[in-house]
This record gives sequence, structure tokens and C-alpha cells, in this order.
Amino acid sequence: MKCPKCEYELKRTSLQSIQVDECPSCHGIWFDKDELRKAKDSTDKDLMWLDFEPFQLNSKREKTEYKCPNCKAALESLRYEDSKVKIDACPSCRGTWLDDNEFKKIVNYLESIIVKQNSSEYSKDALEELKEIVTGPENRASEIKDFLTVLNLLDLRLQAENPKIADFAMRFSQIWPIH
Repeated sequence: MKCPKCEYELKRTSLQSIQVDECPSCHGIWFDKDELRKAKDSTDKDLMWLDFEPFQLNSKREKTEYKCPNCKAALESLRYEDSKVKIDACPSCRGTWLDDNEFKKIVNYLESIIVKQNSSEYSKDALEELKEIVTGPENRASEIKDFLTVLNLLDLRLQAENPKIADFAMRFSQIWPIH
């Protein structure tokens, strides 16, 4: 496979234990279908529940001059959620091209979401993840993990927003441990 940007031969490499193809010249990375999600999930377990499907119908896409290194179809450019990162995706084989450092920018963007959310937003997300246990796109075990991750983040956010209640709960559990 050749780099869609500079046409160097792509080299197989490992990113977060996921095998991807990287350009030795521009350091762009080609992710086959679902590899971007897997690499993101392997980077930070708290990010697993934040899913982005670049091939949703409502994603605004623009044709590019670049060709898919896998199937040679025209790549389409779109923004990764509300971040400033533009990715190139193949509508045919569903692979994704990221330019140098864009994977890191995506991870930073997702981590900023986790930090900024308040307990009310996490409560809504927990209900959504609970629903996805039955209706979600991933297998049931994966959806349960996502739900538990959001519950943990909700717990941490509640403690941060209510330090006096968190302190009381900790002292109470020391006096009267519940096992």
C-alpha cells in the first residue's frame, strides 16, 4: 500500500498493540476498518465509551484528491466530532487516514470531554450506555464495560463536585464498613 499523501510505501507498525500502516516519510497512519476505535480504546480505558463512527449518514463529508491506499476509492474528509481534527475516510472499505499527530490530537480531544463533563451530563451518558447494553452496536460485554466506565466517571465527578459529601461518605465507611 502507498501513502495517499506522498505515495511512499506504507510500513506495518504497532500503535497501542493494534497493527496499522504508517508512512515513513510523512508519518501519516492508515487504519483499516475499526482499527482507529481499537487503538483509541487501547490508549485510555476511560475513552472506550466515547464512540465516533465516521461513516454515519449525518457526518458532513467532502471529497478529497487522495485515494484510499487499500482499495483506491476517493477518500472523503470530515471532522472528528467537534474537534479540530480532520480525518480522511474511505466510504468503500471504511478505512481511515490520519496525518502525523492527529491520533494524539483525537485522544487529547476525547480526554478533554471527560474532564469537562459535569455530573448531570455523566448521568445522561450512563442512561444512554445502559440502553446500549441491549441496543448498542458492540457486543453486550463491551457495552457493559462502557456502562461501568461511565458510572465510575460519574462517581469521580460527584466526589469532585461535592467534596464535603464525599468526605462524609469516606468517614462513614471507615466507622461502619459495608462489605
